[in-house]
Amino acid sequence: MRLGWKLRSNLVGWVLGILTVAFLAYQWLPILTLGLLSFAGPTGGTTFPMNGVSFHWYEELWQASVMNDFKPPLLRSSLLAAACALTTIVLSVMAAQAMRGKFRGNSAFFYLMLLGIMAPGILVGFGFAIMMRLLGVELSWNTTTFLVHVSWTLPFGFLTMLAVFNRFDSRIEEAALTLGASRITTFRRITLPLILPGVIGAGLFGFSLSYDEYPRSMFTTGPDQTLPLAVMGQLDRQLTPEIYAIGTTTTVFSLIAVLLCTSALWAMRRSTSYRKT
Repeated sequence: MRLGWKLRSNLVGWVLGILTVAFLAYQWLPILTLGLLSFAGPTGGTTFPMNGVSFHWYEELWQASVMNDFKPPLLRSSLLAAACALTTIVLSVMAAQAMRGKFRGNSAFFYLMLLGIMAPGILVGFGFAIMMRLLGVELSWNTTTFLVHVSWTLPFGFLTMLAVFNRFDSRIEEAALTLGASRITTFRRITLPLILPGVIGAGLFGFSLSYDEYPRSMFTTGPDQTLPLAVMGQLDRQLTPEIYAIGTTTTVFSLIAVLLCTSALWAMRRSTSYRKT
């Protein structure tokens, strides 16, 4: 018996919906479990059932000693990720703009931009650390680690901006130039507002990828650790719900950052639509 078109469409919709929910559950249930265990009691461990419910491990996180104080690594990772996000935005927009024009060697330029995601991260970090030592450059989180992280985040921002520019109607820019606007004014008042969602996406890629990057940071950071290195170091010493507390805190902060960017973009679009009407 052949199924009707509407029934088949409903079945496909239900199957895709179930697969989507299963994938999201597979992705988010470990994070939710981590958040739940972070509220264990003072004598709680890292397994179920939880031994009490409290904010003890968040207090421990805030009042930590020098050996397990995550606040300096958290600050370093946040500053490093913010710097990588800004750098990724600027370089990816420039590179994608260059790819819009036809120039000799654009294919080689495209693949050169993607080298950062083709090479294994641990090999990139190790090789870069050896090169810096040969050149006599001191390893530090705000110099050598920054350069390695940008080489990792830039390809993602570049691909994001390429996708945005592929849907961009260049006739709008040509109209502005015909009416007497300079190229800088055209980019600032015409191009940039239209590609702003992609710019924000490239920045979020730069921030999130740098914030939790471990392999490329392992050999290039120097004595001052970033947050992923500090967490891994703590795991080697002792596994406590304090690790879950720092993981939950950083996850919440990341979600807040994404929501703020999304809200700002929505507000700008609403403002633009209001002006047009």
